[in-house]
Amino acid sequence: MNSWIKILFSFFFSFSLYANCDFAPHVSKVYSLSGAVTVALKDMGLLKNSKVKGVSIFHPITSQDFAGKILPGGIFLAQGSTNEFHGGIVFYDQSRELTKVLGSLNSVQAIEFASRNLTPGQVTDKVIKTLEPFLKSCEKELASWKKRTTDLEDKILKKIHEPLNVLFYMGEFRNGRPPETLIVNDGVVKWLIEQKKIKTYPSPLAYVNWSAKVMSELPKDILKVAVKDSGNKMTKLAKKVNGGVNLVYPGVLIPGVTQLEAVDFWLSSLF
Repeated sequence: MNSWIKILFSFFFSFSLYANCDFAPHVSKVYSLSGAVTVALKDMGLLKNSKVKGVSIFHPITSQDFAGKILPGGIFLAQGSTNEFHGGIVFYDQSRELTKVLGSLNSVQAIEFASRNLTPGQVTDKVIKTLEPFLKSCEKELASWKKRTTDLEDKILKKIHEPLNVLFYMGEFRNGRPPETLIVNDGVVKWLIEQKKIKTYPSPLAYVNWSAKVMSELPKDILKVAVKDSGNKMTKLAKKVNGGVNLVYPGVLIPGVTQLEAVDFWLSSLF
């Protein structure tokens, strides 16, 4: 009887190990220069996987989340890391320069992640579709991550009872002056407009430099929020300043779930 118990225990233990969420056997090493992909890997517990070798310094990741290499960002990263990327998979955010550099490397599987004009839910769906071919036994984790997105969306929608007049700037207020660029039709701002939860600067563009003339025609009590990504510093604050609010949050400029988190954080300070 004891021997049978040992055999059954061994069987179920082996099955449990096999069923753990992991990278597929054909994946030897992974680098993520895409914020949305890095956040997904973190939330799924895969950043601690030994196959993940490096992530961007700009991503909201701490040393507790990831013990691998933190890479500098932008075009300089790709140029200085081509040897390191050899034989690996590199996820990166849409970039003409990075596409040119990474595309010239026959030994690297470079996968561009384009998220412009997508809502957070669409970004989550696209991340799942992008990662699935490189994963095994991760159905539970992917479904849980998808649910986290929809739960945050529901939470935000319930907090906003009446449409808000609000402007979202990229950057921060300095001496009462707002940044020059507005987020209008991209990411979480686009989603809030589609859900009829906010009214904002009138423009069909994703991002626009504001005009004083147009601004003068907007409601005088319009909310003004300047957003700044704190990256791996993980700072979270919604601070009232002369002119509006400086919203600092890790991943606020990364399309997807962290933008929803940032908006929920801001709304909690507002209501």
